[in-house]
Amino acid sequence: MSCDGDQHTMQSSDDVLPTPGDIQVLLLTLDSVSLSWSSPQGLTGPQTFRVTWGCDGETSSTRVKDVHHLEISSLKPDEKYQFNMATEGEDGRQSRWVSASLSTVVTPRDLKVDHLEETSFTLHWSKAEGMEKVPQHFFISNCIPGTDPLTAVTDDCHKTFSNLQPGTEYTVSVATVLSNGEQSEPVSTTVCTILPAPDQLTVDSVDTTSAAVSWSQPPGLDQTQHHYQISYRCPGIKPHITTTSSPSITLSDLKPATEYSVTVCTVLENGKQSQLVLTTLTTVLPAPDQLTVDSVDTTSAAVSWSQPPGLDQTQHQYQISYHCPGTEPHITTTSSPSITLSDLKPATEYSVTVCTVLENGKQSQLVSTTFTTKHVQWWKRPSTVAAVFVLLAVIIGLWDSYATSERDQLQNSLTTRTTERDQLQTSYNTPTKERDQLQISYNTLTKERDQLQNRLNTRTTERDQLQTSYNTLTKERDQLQTSYNTLTIERDQLQSSLNTRTTEIDKLKKSLNTTTMERDQLQKEIERLNWENKGKCVQRAHLFICFLIHSFCS
Repeated sequence: MSCDGDQHTMQSSDDVLPTPGDIQVLLLTLDSVSLSWSSPQGLTGPQTFRVTWGCDGETSSTRVKDVHHLEISSLKPDEKYQFNMATEGEDGRQSRWVSASLSTVVTPRDLKVDHLEETSFTLHWSKAEGMEKVPQHFFISNCIPGTDPLTAVTDDCHKTFSNLQPGTEYTVSVATVLSNGEQSEPVSTTVCTILPAPDQLTVDSVDTTSAAVSWSQPPGLDQTQHHYQISYRCPGIKPHITTTSSPSITLSDLKPATEYSVTVCTVLENGKQSQLVLTTLTTVLPAPDQLTVDSVDTTSAAVSWSQPPGLDQTQHQYQISYHCPGTEPHITTTSSPSITLSDLKPATEYSVTVCTVLENGKQSQLVSTTFTTKHVQWWKRPSTVAAVFVLLAVIIGLWDSYATSERDQLQNSLTTRTTERDQLQTSYNTPTKERDQLQISYNTLTKERDQLQNRLNTRTTERDQLQTSYNTLTKERDQLQTSYNTLTIERDQLQSSLNTRTTEIDKLKKSLNTTTMERDQLQKEIERLNWENKGKCVQRAHLFICFLIHSFCS
């Protein structure tokens, strides 16, 4: 739709009636146009308008009453028309004329954007309905609002724009241009390139009350002013939002042993934000500090520690585990920062570990220490000393008589053991030979295993090559599927155009039949009138002859 914008009024012979409003184009096709206008100011009651239009010296006119719109058909395609309109009174007086000119060149349709990325996008459109076979090209304009546009001309119904700025709004317009230079009104759309989000969001370190987070700068923003907005929160708490211009930040004043969700996005100077990237982190539950053994006895020990920092408002307790070598650990809990361990073994080394435990069962790292219980000092008890001396006297007497017989038995046992040793040496030599044979078999199997490993590596390489070929074929299949979908859409559009043309042909046939019938009726009417005229001529001739005869006789 093209309207040159040269609307103006022309002074008529009488300037009494108010003029109608400016002419507006509602719909334009190759051979028709729908116009509208507003009511004349100050004019009430019935309203009549005179509308004229023409091109190349041919002018048509019509008169409309009590309406403010008009559809004019049977226009010539690709021509520039002049439209004039005036308010007309019942006595034939007219107001000033309101004029507008436009060309019957239809704008492209179905603008759509695909392959939208950070620095490029592709614009597609369709030729105007009914102009598919008309020679034409397209004038394209692309600009950032407030800057000079970049223009291009193409014969295709698509255009790819590249080297754009990320996160920027562009206004793109397309106009049809015919071979005679006539141009349609541009049809426009706005496209905003994608603002890239931060990449590789990583939690570098986590402490009890702080965490360090970093990310990579988004691509394509080296020459663009931007910063990053960071939001972090734990469940049930409003998010804390901060900004930074560097690709890293340290989050502080966090709660210990709490899971936080962290989001980061890119923000331009105009406030436009990218998509969010998300990660989660859990702060460390602090372990007890300064684990100390306060006192140790033969069967008990007192242990204490300092409360971990940051847990003043958090319900927690401590789990204590202690054991000596070769025994299962004994586990107990307490809410106070100290405990006395009882029922210990004298003169035994114990290992003690303590950790912080929350209500949800989450535990901190363990802190540990060791201690050794004291020996029992039996020599400080008189009754125990007397019993020991008596026991020693009995033992010495028994040992003297027992030692002689024991020596003889040991001599016999030594002889027996010597014989058994010789037998064992013989038995040992036999397994040694068998071991050497097994070693040879083992070496053979090792070589076979290495050969099989080489074959496996070869098969793995072949499998990777086949996988690469499969991926390539999959991409080609997806591209063919996309082409097929595009052709299907174009086929549906052509089918819709064909159906529209078929409907128009049917209407034209009906109109032709009606016109033919009217022509036949007019032909019959003409023949009837001719017959009546012939009869009247004969009658007049007869009267004229009679008059001549009468005159001759006289």
